[in-house]
Amino acid sequence: MSGPKVVRIVTREELIDICAGHLARVDAALERWIRIGKRNDCIDEAAIAEARKRRDVLAGLIGADRFMDLQKQAPVEEDFLRRDLELRLDGIAAQHAAARSRERREREAASAILAALGKAGASIDPQLEADLKRGDAQATSRALMMLGGKVETSIDALLASKLRGSEAVPTLADWKRGIPEHSDPAIERVELRIAQIGQISEVPHEDDWRARLVEATNAPADLRNLILDSLEVETGRALTAARRRAEVLRVLEAILAEADAAGFDTATWRTDFDTIKVEVLEARSSAASAAIEAHRVTGAANARRNALLEALGGLGYEVTEGMATAWASEGRLVLRSAARPDYGVEVSGAERIQMRPVAFDAGAVGPDPARDIDAETIWCGDVTRLQQNLARHGDALKIEKALPVGAVPLKRVATAGTAQNPGIKAPVRQERTLR
Repeated sequence: MSGPKVVRIVTREELIDICAGHLARVDAALERWIRIGKRNDCIDEAAIAEARKRRDVLAGLIGADRFMDLQKQAPVEEDFLRRDLELRLDGIAAQHAAARSRERREREAASAILAALGKAGASIDPQLEADLKRGDAQATSRALMMLGGKVETSIDALLASKLRGSEAVPTLADWKRGIPEHSDPAIERVELRIAQIGQISEVPHEDDWRARLVEATNAPADLRNLILDSLEVETGRALTAARRRAEVLRVLEAILAEADAAGFDTATWRTDFDTIKVEVLEARSSAASAAIEAHRVTGAANARRNALLEALGGLGYEVTEGMATAWASEGRLVLRSAARPDYGVEVSGAERIQMRPVAFDAGAVGPDPARDIDAETIWCGDVTRLQQNLARHGDALKIEKALPVGAVPLKRVATAGTAQNPGIKAPVRQERTLR
């Protein structure tokens, strides 16, 4: 297969650019994981050190030219950091909500005991009364002991009349069991949502929501249900909105990290994060992503052209300064073989490159067509050497389509005369290194 060929060239420079973008996304995810985790007190220094160690291992893959491994492992690490943070935050939110529920139950129990003491005619110290009203656990224990004495006295007075009947005698334990131990599930859901919103952003309506929770606790059943239904709707919507904004910001931060790695000035994309609408943030993500993709496509095409021209120059084809630019603007380029001036190669395309041997006709006079088969055969050897030259620089050439020798007539290119090699060196690619 030595005729025209369609090849895909992947350069080391292109792979480094791609991997640098992946690593930048991991860095952004790691920074977010640490920032939010510390703010919510759910990540310790040992976990941070372990995460940073994993990041450094990924960076080492680039230095070892293990580009495919990096492209596989970096997205896995990025996703792990996202999911791990969600699990940690869920655990902390559940703890906070449970603590709030315990506090509420303690206040309810203290309020019930205070009412029972008043009903029993007990003399209550003002400080104890104040402590009970705010649900102090120690005050509740002291008041419960006082109430126990009152209950036992009442029981003694009733005992004689109960001995001859079948009615059970009430005990202090019976009274304790009458105090609800569990909060309303609706209240717990609202508490959990308030805690979850607080992990993500400020909660401007928190005081109002908590005041209404207290109101619902002491309200008649119908009013209680009405208040809780309203709170469930409001907190549900607020949590959905907060999570959407947080996710949009997470995506944008990752994209902008890629943009920074690609050399973009991202300052304008980073303004007013806390105030602009979610739709504007999404539009920025789309714009930045499109710019990165266009930049990457252009950069990769330039790298391919430079790599191929440098390799062809090493095989003795006449490569002069400005050829890469001419190829980019015109879409094709013809190079002459210095060893066989009547023949050369035409290259065209960007992502996939077509290469075909050509013959030059100067003034309608060209090489004998009988020599074309030999020229194509020689071109076959050149392609093999071309692959080897590219591989020495960490580049790869994959043949995706090829026609056999003689399958199509050799293309004739009209020229004004035999070009002379001006002796200008082929363009030298700039190798990128990762800091």
